[in-house]
Amino acid sequence: MSLPAWATDPSSLLITEEEYEALPEEICKTIEVVDGRVVFCESPTPGHQRVSRNLTFALLGSRPSHPCIDVLQDTDMRYRHRNPHATRTGKRFTFRRPDISVLHCLDPGERLWSGDVLVAVEITSSDDEVDFNDKRAEYAAQGIPVYLIVVMDDDRIGSVEEHRLDWSGRNYQLAAVHRGMLVVELPEGMKLETSFADLERI
Repeated sequence: MSLPAWATDPSSLLITEEEYEALPEEICKTIEVVDGRVVFCESPTPGHQRVSRNLTFALLGSRPSHPCIDVLQDTDMRYRHRNPHATRTGKRFTFRRPDISVLHCLDPGERLWSGDVLVAVEITSSDDEVDFNDKRAEYAAQGIPVYLIVVMDDDRIGSVEEHRLDWSGRNYQLAAVHRGMLVVELPEGMKLETSFADLERI
């Protein structure tokens, strides 16, 4: 039996920004990069996809007339600041792809950076340590004001955790755990009120 390349050569999982940009789009959609290391992402379930779509529409409907706010799904978010939680030294290429990003509108052709994001949303299961631990620490270090974790139980939403940035320590404090309804005030005067049933609908 032949071993995969990464089993004998861990450096095969390292990638630069230039190498990432040269990858085919279908490969880019399957990975994130943290501190120069490739992280493979699972394909979302149909229930995950529905919640992401419906929550995106709800957020779009809650935008103020000014300033210009956009809501994007599954978009590469490059880290503006060094990731202090990475084990490797130096500043290496890092991006995550939140399920939903609420951000100040970008100019045409401009890339999404963590400093543009007002709210990051991840839709996950209750045992996903990456979303609850790694991304929570990383997003806080990037200064993203609000982090929402939609916790799925199969195709249903069990809860939504609302985390708010403590600017003094650059970490998140759990502000609320929403059940049945998501009622939350977000940056730039956004007010979101929606039921879990609406978010789950086909």
